Amino acid sequence: MQNENNVVVMFIGDTGAGKSSVGNLYLKDKAFEASQKAEACTLVPKHQSRIVNGTERIVIDTEGFDDGDHITEDQIEKLAHYLKTFPIGINAIGVVIQYSRMRLTRGVKDVIKFIYDAFGDVILSHLCIIWTFSKYRPEDWKVRNEDYKPKITNYLCEISGKKEIPNIPFYYVNCDKPDKDFVVENMTQFHGWAVSRQKFSSSEIKEATLGYTTEEEKEEKVKVETFTDGNVTYQKYVDRVRHKIIPNGNKNDIHYSDWEITKEYQEKLEEVKEEFQYNVLSGYTYEDGNKYEIRQDLVREVRIFYQTGKQKEGHWAVLKENKVCVGKTTTHEEVIEKSWVEIVDGGYNQIIASFKQLVKTNPDGETSFGDPKEIPGSRRINFVKNTPTVIVKKKRGLLRKVLGAIF
Repeated sequence: MQNENNVVVMFIGDTGAGKSSVGNLYLKDKAFEASQKAEACTLVPKHQSRIVNGTERIVIDTEGFDDGDHITEDQIEKLAHYLKTFPIGINAIGVVIQYSRMRLTRGVKDVIKFIYDAFGDVILSHLCIIWTFSKYRPEDWKVRNEDYKPKITNYLCEISGKKEIPNIPFYYVNCDKPDKDFVVENMTQFHGWAVSRQKFSSSEIKEATLGYTTEEEKEEKVKVETFTDGNVTYQKYVDRVRHKIIPNGNKNDIHYSDWEITKEYQEKLEEVKEEFQYNVLSGYTYEDGNKYEIRQDLVREVRIFYQTGKQKEGHWAVLKENKVCVGKTTTHEEVIEKSWVEIVDGGYNQIIASFKQLVKTNPDGETSFGDPKEIPGSRRINFVKNTPTVIVKKKRGLLRKVLGAIF
């Protein structure tokens, strides 16, 4: 089985990942039909070989997994039959994944598990990841190695029961740009790694058939996240579907495809609005004898809860305050006349004089008067001389006689 003059690699992956193109890149020839479209070019497993630098390179190209969610019983049977009849042995298995996808699909997981169940622990040191449609981004490669590699390692630990897994190398290629330095370097490294692997016999495959039946599961209005845009808080929902994958050989090993979103929508949960009142009279103030209205522009927060139809109002806050003069204290002088009498020798004086007084009216219409001040030169005096008064005293007896005679 071991032949120092050949190296055998098998590529597996989803439809459209670029397995056939990677095979051509490795063979340095258009040995396999390849397409840029997400359509299967390889319908059954097959191999091609080319002599490159004196070494025979043999590539096994496998059927792609149409939806990435699971492989069918028919696909497994085809691959199992092919490997049983392949006499040479295999140096390396490359899992081909598009660079833009950071997901180890169920289909790829299933075929890795199938290969592990078929060949055992030997394949753990024969697996690598080949990222297609790559660009030269070393920093991104570093992140990918740190974030993605543990996912593969954990899965291999899960299916093998091992606590430690040999290093799974990553290679980055772009089949559309085969002459790029990083592509040449990565393919050279891949070849060197593959050559260093001891072949394992594919003809000694164990019984590890995996067939599936699927059941579709749907969920509607699944809460995804709550987010706020401006003053409105939304609840995001999705309707989604997935497949329940039931292995024919082991009903207890049920697994599921990833959820596929069929509808995405959102509903308002809460909205915060501002309510305004303008030019509201809040009171009065007096300054320097003037009366002012205090006028305010007010604002408050109103929180609307759409699910309950209720709302909650906050406290009013002053947005702006103005003073408006609505009244002034006025003053004026008025002239009044006063008269009085002064007793003097030989009679009395009748006096009339003009007075000035300050009249003050406040903004509320209340009037107050200052002390009157006599206007100089306005006094007029009329002297009245005393007149003697004669008092006649009548006799009472005579009057009675007269009255008695009358009555």
